[in-house]
Amino acid sequence: VAALIVSGPGFAAPHGSLEARLARLETQVQRLRDRADIRQLLLDYGQDLDKRDFSAYANLFAPNGDWTGYLGGTKVTVRGRRQIRATMEKAFAPSGKRTTTVRSFHILTNAIIHVHGDRATASSKWTFVLIRHRKAAIANAGRYEDVLVRQRGHWKFLHRVAPSIMLSAPK
Repeated sequence: VAALIVSGPGFAAPHGSLEARLARLETQVQRLRDRADIRQLLLDYGQDLDKRDFSAYANLFAPNGDWTGYLGGTKVTVRGRRQIRATMEKAFAPSGKRTTTVRSFHILTNAIIHVHGDRATASSKWTFVLIRHRKAAIANAGRYEDVLVRQRGHWKFLHRVAPSIMLSAPK
């Protein structure tokens, strides 16, 4: 009799409700993990760029990913990891003088991330700081608009666009 009472209709609803709540909780946790992973991707982008590790930088993109932005005042779009790496290596070629002193760095802020399954969008701000004569100055600032894709469990840039430069420091 006890088994019939415990397994009867009165106990099915709370059990089903618990399963539904657990499913919702798992979905929420996954969304938080996705947002944290995407936020880390955005930070890795800046770190790899500042270290001039263009191999790691290019691997932040999906194999068919693209980057659109301004290099030397000209808007360019590059597609695929190989072209992205080559373009950045050329744009940030060393000046010939080797030094361990940091000469520039990026500040990445204000990330707004929306996850939709294995795709996501992000909007964020960037600031490029140059150090000259032991003084830091903002050289450029702008924003990124991203479309991201999860591939093999990792978030990658599918489309990364820096639509415009919002600020340029006087020379």
